[in-house]
Amino acid sequence: MKAISIYALTRNQNMECIQKLERQLSGRDFFLRIKEWELESMKALVKQLELHMEEVYKLRFFYSFQIPKLGKEFDLLQIKDDQIVNIELKSGSVSDEAIRRQLIQNRYYLSVFGKPILSYTYISSEDRLVRLTNHDHIVEGDWKQLCNALEKETPDYEGDIEKLFQAELYLISPLTEPERFLKKEYFLTSQQRDIERQILKRIRGEREGYFWFSGLPGTGKTLLLYDIAMKLSVRQRVCIIHCGEAGKEWKLLHERLRRTDFLADNQLRKTTDLGCYSSILVDEAHLLSLEKLSVLLAWSEHRPVIFSSDSEDVISPEELDRSIVERLENLPGLQKFHLTNRIRTNAELSTFIQNMMHLPEKRSPRWYPNIAVVYAGNGRESENLMNDFVRQGYQRRTTEGSGQLDAQAVRDEEKIVVLLDEQYYYDEKGYLRFMCSSEKDFSVRRLFHLLNQAKESLALVVKENMEVYEVLLEILQMHRNR
Repeated sequence: MKAISIYALTRNQNMECIQKLERQLSGRDFFLRIKEWELESMKALVKQLELHMEEVYKLRFFYSFQIPKLGKEFDLLQIKDDQIVNIELKSGSVSDEAIRRQLIQNRYYLSVFGKPILSYTYISSEDRLVRLTNHDHIVEGDWKQLCNALEKETPDYEGDIEKLFQAELYLISPLTEPERFLKKEYFLTSQQRDIERQILKRIRGEREGYFWFSGLPGTGKTLLLYDIAMKLSVRQRVCIIHCGEAGKEWKLLHERLRRTDFLADNQLRKTTDLGCYSSILVDEAHLLSLEKLSVLLAWSEHRPVIFSSDSEDVISPEELDRSIVERLENLPGLQKFHLTNRIRTNAELSTFIQNMMHLPEKRSPRWYPNIAVVYAGNGRESENLMNDFVRQGYQRRTTEGSGQLDAQAVRDEEKIVVLLDEQYYYDEKGYLRFMCSSEKDFSVRRLFHLLNQAKESLALVVKENMEVYEVLLEILQMHRNR
């Protein structure tokens, strides 16, 4: 999406023409639904600018830009080499506090570029311009000062604004970045906020209930769970139960979060007393055993319990122990949510992993520049190829192990290389399977979670398994749209 002339956009013409013009100028893939009040406010803004500067037609703004995945929107952004000007448009009366909160939040999102940020709001019904100060106060804006900033001779950014904004810059993991979480240096996506609102509304009204949100790795489940815990613990004591091996990572949170206690799932016993907690929250619930879940549910009467888990729908049912999922689905009055927006996980890698786990009936064109699949004819060749990827900066991951899935909540790496041996195969339904799954080794499940730890690049070394190798190569033969 490119910056456009709001002067051209506000010339006298019907709305249909305006929408076509906006799409032509900005290069959007869709027609923007421009609200009548917003257009009128923009026209009033342009008229005011014309009273204080001569060449308003030269100004270029990114109009109605929304950060991908986050749902955060800006009305007008001028991005120059040495500064950013943000102007929000309002038609009716708005409190200074509401304006202040919005501009502070906008400034947070823009601060990643390390440039001075000038933050304004224009209320057209009052013909009022206000500005956010460096000390977070709202003061009356000066039109001449704004125009001087807009007319600075430094170059405008002329590229695609979506290349500047990456959702990963704003989203954190409470486990790997506890300091940022404790300082509240994060924002939830619109989908996360909606799920949180529904859960908190019911909890505050009924003081009990079962809640479960799931999603693919990288959809922000842990951050959402922790944000809910932080809000619930303002006045009452809560307990967060971690499944897997994240104990060392949440030590700092354990020490710093008030009225919040942490337990590992292996600490859940029949003698465990959870009666002092107003709410119980479970992270990585798909790793729970039935025994631990039974202990937990024994204490859940008359208090809310919130479960967060990875969605494993792309894995063959025969490769999973679905007893936990079935038990959760049958909880009385369960309120269930599904997170769909991939945030932390690279969309390219996520799509490939899903296609690899369960071959799609229809394959849409997709380019996979950050995925490598190579073949090894024996153990020596596979070791050489694995070492070569390690030399290039990849972290080696293994699916070896037995019994309970040894996964951690967060253990991401930029680059990961994994070995697939001759025991993997595809069944008649297109699911990736493992020959020893009957022994409850769950290697396909383990593989799924290992692969999703890759953030930027993924490499697979296929050893002595030409059938799987050819299928993976076929997935990669998607041509980039030109």
